Amino acid sequence: MDNQTTISPVVPAANPELEINTTTCSQPDAYDISVEIGWFEEWIVWEGGIAFNVIYWLLMLIISFAGLYILRRFFNWKFLSARFVGEDDPSTISVKRTGSWIDWLTLKIDEEAVGKDGATFLWYQLRLIQVDVLRMALGIVLIVMHFYGDKLGESPNKTLRSTGLYNIGINGAHGVFCAAILITLAWLMKQHGQDRSIRSLASHSVNSFSSICNRKWLMISGFAGDNIDIDSLLDYLKSRFDINGIRRDGIVPAFDISKLLPIVDQLNDVRNIKRHLSPSKSAELIKRRWWVFWENSQSSEMGDTVMHGPEWIQPGVDVRDNKEIDAATYYDKKEKNLLAKRETIANNLEFSGTVFVRFDSPADARVAKMALRRYQIEWFWKRGNQEDQYFRPSQWTVHYAPPGSEVNWMHLKKPRPAWKTLALWLRLAVTYSMYVILMAAPGSIVRWLHLYEENENDAGSIFWKRFVLPTIVSFFTTKLTDWVTGQDQQRRHLTVSQLCLSSLRSICYLNVVLYLIRMLAMKPLPLLLAGKFHSDDFRLECLFFPVHGSFVACCIIVNTMSAILMNHLRMDFIFSYISKWFTSRSEAEVTTFKKTYKMDYDFAANYAELTCNFALTSFFIMIFPVISLVSFIFSILRFLSDRATMTDMYAISQTGHNLHQEPINMALSFAVASPLALLIYRRIQLGPTTQLLDPGIVAPLSLLILYIMFLLYAFVKLNGFLPGWFRRLLKLRSRTEASTEDDEDDLAADSMSNIQHEYDPLAKLRVEESIRTKV
Repeated sequence: MDNQTTISPVVPAANPELEINTTTCSQPDAYDISVEIGWFEEWIVWEGGIAFNVIYWLLMLIISFAGLYILRRFFNWKFLSARFVGEDDPSTISVKRTGSWIDWLTLKIDEEAVGKDGATFLWYQLRLIQVDVLRMALGIVLIVMHFYGDKLGESPNKTLRSTGLYNIGINGAHGVFCAAILITLAWLMKQHGQDRSIRSLASHSVNSFSSICNRKWLMISGFAGDNIDIDSLLDYLKSRFDINGIRRDGIVPAFDISKLLPIVDQLNDVRNIKRHLSPSKSAELIKRRWWVFWENSQSSEMGDTVMHGPEWIQPGVDVRDNKEIDAATYYDKKEKNLLAKRETIANNLEFSGTVFVRFDSPADARVAKMALRRYQIEWFWKRGNQEDQYFRPSQWTVHYAPPGSEVNWMHLKKPRPAWKTLALWLRLAVTYSMYVILMAAPGSIVRWLHLYEENENDAGSIFWKRFVLPTIVSFFTTKLTDWVTGQDQQRRHLTVSQLCLSSLRSICYLNVVLYLIRMLAMKPLPLLLAGKFHSDDFRLECLFFPVHGSFVACCIIVNTMSAILMNHLRMDFIFSYISKWFTSRSEAEVTTFKKTYKMDYDFAANYAELTCNFALTSFFIMIFPVISLVSFIFSILRFLSDRATMTDMYAISQTGHNLHQEPINMALSFAVASPLALLIYRRIQLGPTTQLLDPGIVAPLSLLILYIMFLLYAFVKLNGFLPGWFRRLLKLRSRTEASTEDDEDDLAADSMSNIQHEYDPLAKLRVEESIRTKV
């Protein structure tokens, strides 16, 4: 018998793993700048540029703080150390500072120095830092575990890419680590809610109020017409709805005062300037604005016709008309003009369609609210019934009135027509879309502005391209983001809390969408404008492009360090002061600006940045665990910076309860990104022959389902099984609901305020003016 070799056929694996193809993916945010210095170029791009950004921004921070210390020590400029609280002399306000460097480096929070809302914000940061501690510890384990894999074939010369998920693949440890992070996050957010009395998804059992309202006042919106007859409304409410506890002087129509308030602010500024005029014998003269020097025509404004000495005389202007005028006379005339303008606007105000109604007791107000809403439900089901065509109560929106200080009087206007509302939404959509298209590749903006030339390789050009230019682009993009997200204010948010909440959501969601598009796109998105970008240029696989992990880490570094520099160098005050210095008409204006300048902490923008960084880190923690170390280090630096500026520079600021609640809910929701990233990665890796029982899919999918069920349960416990409007619509009333009347207003605390003219700003202005006149 001959020796024959039997070759058995190769049986293909049931689920062959595919390598995630990212060869066509690219980083559209690169500047594509070549510098012909070998070691320098290699160091800049080494491991995604993380080391370069860390060293560069730390050097900038050290140099800036050293310069700031020298200026404070030797020049004693007050604006470098003053706390801007809007009082007459901010430099005299005692600032509670820690006694030593050891105390400064601790994570203590002085609630008396930063205020209750400031302390709540800092405690939120501390909770995220505690989560980052766990993520950093697990990240180190993942780095070691991934490093000893060899799917990328980089042995023996391994790079930072070898610490990523692509070097080993998904195993059971990734699911366990995700579960540990999610459980820790939920527990810490629950502790935060209980400690700071915040009712959220994690702390839905906390007995606190989500908002504040005045239960003796109802805010009724939706009135048609250009005016309203108070007597007719009073008779109609009493006769049609049998409402008691209401009087004529308790019905206050709200008018559109958006044009009046800026005039009032200008008038108050003029009066403050008059108080700071120099009392010396030599009267202060009005200065000519710098841009008027080149104008030959005279403006209708009195101040623009005033020259300061013969050196300002323009060709063709009569010398006799070029009279000097003292500042006191100028501001007296300006005050009279503003008073006349204020009265003209106040006498021609437009009715906003909203009425505030006061009741004798909260019980009367509650009965009235229930009666009006019951009528609306019945009318909804019986549309054939006729109703009063003048008042049309079916179109009313009835709520307890927010405190007068919470009402956003600038946005309290008559509802827009449907076409204007549609035009506004289109405008916002176009603005956000253009922002995303341009900001998806800031390098394209640099080239369009001709800030970068391809052939320049001299030393000065290298310094400009690699150091100065990225810093300028970082500051520019920050200001552009602030402007774009500020466009959301055109939606007319009726309360200050709604305005802040909308700003928070706009900034956070816009940034998350921007980063996702940056990572999904295979080409720079501005090519869309040239018709060179197609739907095929988006690939889900590009989310796992190895460069993206280091890109997001660099973004966290740049955003954190640039924000620290902007805050501590007091750039907002410097820019405002320079603008005031160029546009002021007298020294008294500059003095008033410096003494009354106030800086309020922007909780919405800072909450949004923290939450956005947390969301991005949650997505990449398993894919690129090095980002956990970056997030931990720079979150501590951010905390120390925010605590210092809130203590030493910003006034004690306040914000609504909802603004502390929303970041907790958003952080809990964004944490789902960790198991979701593992699930997407494994789904792409297995290809079209995916089996749901694959171990790499079962673990993250089960964790994802359990966590989503937890969020749904928390949402039901937080808001009730059905929204209040839906329960009213279906007229579902249990025994408990029949006595308590389901409504989101019932979760609001009673402000119990009894301020005179709280909902009548016109009457309040007249009272203040009469007091000022008597004085």
